[in-house]
Amino acid sequence: MSSDETPKVPFPWSAFLSQPVFNPKFKLILNPGLFQQVYQIRLLESCLQKQLPAARYRNLSS
Repeated sequence: MSSDETPKVPFPWSAFLSQPVFNPKFKLILNPGLFQQVYQIRLLESCLQKQLPAARYRNLSS
């Protein structure tokens, strides 16, 4: 993959179809394109918030 290509993430059908419909705490997104954008942003944010144990990466330079 070249540096200018964006990796393709398959559409999250299970998350799209299991949105809470009548819950006022959650905003229902019916536009699939917008839902995929919001889903990818939330996925990236959750990945960046994970804390990995530092001990696993101590010996990478050797």
